[in-house]
Amino acid sequence: MRTPTHLDRYPAKMVSHLADRLVERYASNAGRLLDPFCGSGAVLVAANRRGIPVSGVDLNPLAELFSCVKLNGFSGNRATELAKELIWAAHRTTQPLPIRWSAKHYWFTPLTLEKFERLRAASKHLNLQASDEGTAVLLSFCLSVRLCSRADQRSPKPFISKRAREARKGRHFDPYRTLLEVLQELAGLYGRPSLSANCQFILADVTSDLSIPDRIGKHSHVITSPPYINAQDYFRNFKLELYLLERMLPYRIADLQHRFVGTERGNLLVEIPEDTLDTNYRLLPSLRILNRRAPRLAEVVHRYFYDMGKAFDIIKDCLAPKALFVLVCGDNLIGGVRIRTWQVLKHIIEERGFKLFDLFADRIQNRMLAPKRCGHKGLIKEEVVCAFQME
Repeated sequence: MRTPTHLDRYPAKMVSHLADRLVERYASNAGRLLDPFCGSGAVLVAANRRGIPVSGVDLNPLAELFSCVKLNGFSGNRATELAKELIWAAHRTTQPLPIRWSAKHYWFTPLTLEKFERLRAASKHLNLQASDEGTAVLLSFCLSVRLCSRADQRSPKPFISKRAREARKGRHFDPYRTLLEVLQELAGLYGRPSLSANCQFILADVTSDLSIPDRIGKHSHVITSPPYINAQDYFRNFKLELYLLERMLPYRIADLQHRFVGTERGNLLVEIPEDTLDTNYRLLPSLRILNRRAPRLAEVVHRYFYDMGKAFDIIKDCLAPKALFVLVCGDNLIGGVRIRTWQVLKHIIEERGFKLFDLFADRIQNRMLAPKRCGHKGLIKEEVVCAFQME
């Protein structure tokens, strides 16, 4: 079941028909399937519908909300009652939970902010994440954030356009009412308990958390679409939601914002060995051109491949012998230079003892946007599906 875009703004998510196709083609007999970059859960849902046990891993707390609601379902009636209890508690609270973000007044009106901060305090008191219904209410809170902001509602990345200023000026967007409206939409899609295979999700960084294999066990199949280089900044796309959910969920912005793969933050070349840089240049001669044109963007590319190598090491430890590993990835245009991302990732996976047995391209339609509108540094026109088996 496809979630409408205004509810699921997750960037660069795998489309549901491709997820269904990949599960049917490669994992119909899977013992347990893993998506280590699961995002909003398209692959997990496609496998779960077929009765396949699934595990999802992601660094983004919003991925956990999306995936758990889609996979576990919830009672619409009980969730609505819980949401009304949350709003009642928010009305009565004498100690709102402040949002620790200096830019919050730019994005929200004072009355909207006051209501969100009351909802934050009430949600902590009610411990919403302890139940499927509470998780659905939290996701509704998350989805109401953009809807109640001054941001342009057409864009996946939050910005305040001239059109948004004109259309939303002087209007009050009520989080209490919006939360209930969003919850009703979610109930129409997922408002029933899951009756299919067992599911697990862990919030973790697959590039560095060595405890992941012990926590999730062995898997017979992996199907995943990793983050794209520089094409989507997952922190910036969700900064409104992440700041408002901080302290409601167990994460800190300061710990999270530099850790999303493929973005431009932090000291990007730290820990990367010289021979890894040399290998990247050998596999991607165009990377030397990028390094001359835009050294910082070249560092983003180096860091991306280094982080993905670390992720593939951890993923391999989660796999049973002869496991299948299906990777979905496109090329990128970075600083005007084409980076054949999938070819380098293919090389990295093969270095780790996997053998390619199938490959095809899936054309992306209508992905190109006018640069003056979207400001993209990376545009992906097709994705390449590579299927490997562990030797």
